[in-house]
Amino acid sequence: MEPRQIRTFTERYLANHGCHIIESSPAHLVTQLSIQADKDLLNRPFYWMYVERCNLEPQPARLCLIFDPEKCPEDVKGEYLFYGSPRFSRFLSSALQHGQFVRLYQQPSGRNPYMYVSKPYTPWLAVNFKISYICDQKKDRISYLGINLQNGHILEPFYQTIRQLSWTSKLPAQRHTIEPRLSIAEAVGELEYYLQDQLENEDQTWAEEAMERLDLELNQLDSYYPDETKISAELSQEKKQRRRETIWQYHPRVEVSVINAGLFYVEQLPPSLEN
Repeated sequence: MEPRQIRTFTERYLANHGCHIIESSPAHLVTQLSIQADKDLLNRPFYWMYVERCNLEPQPARLCLIFDPEKCPEDVKGEYLFYGSPRFSRFLSSALQHGQFVRLYQQPSGRNPYMYVSKPYTPWLAVNFKISYICDQKKDRISYLGINLQNGHILEPFYQTIRQLSWTSKLPAQRHTIEPRLSIAEAVGELEYYLQDQLENEDQTWAEEAMERLDLELNQLDSYYPDETKISAELSQEKKQRRRETIWQYHPRVEVSVINAGLFYVEQLPPSLEN
């Protein structure tokens, strides 16, 4: 993530968790944390245990976050926030914990001219998959999939489409939801089949090259150790262990995990994606 993206994510997190921004500049911000944000970000379990057991008034901490140390005023003392830093990892973990699944309804785009007619919402299941290509190197990508629970139609990328729309957590007036034909389990299965077919048809050059590097490493390992009939049991066990570690490090594999998901009740997608 770029520094600008980290700043945007942090500000959205603080706003969504009820934190108050006390001071802000292009290079830093000072925030008064909410109780939940303090618990998630600062790791003070004994303090919160003491406060709750003694029924004391909680005092969440203030946090100064620096996004650009070179442009930050010298008198500002805070914590440099960057991708990979322990504090930012806590931001990500907290966001994942509290926002892994949502249920949202599309905000009506205009006033319904038919006062007594309720308009339907179509249910979509959206799942953001993290796909990791792993060998002695690693590459990640995110697959943004959405499936219509009425007809099973799959859209990719779905997230980039729905983020352009306005959403609410409550069902708007004069709107109703359609009973889905696919259950959540069936829809997830369809997305998994779709993703599996996609992976099987991808270019496998990276895996073939990884296997070649694995063969080279194993050949070097064999040349380093003498014939197993001529070495001690201890040395033989060491060789087997190093062989297992080498295979684990170099053997290509693909791991898929779910980042987050949600049910989105859609009135109308952009015309280019309706079909």
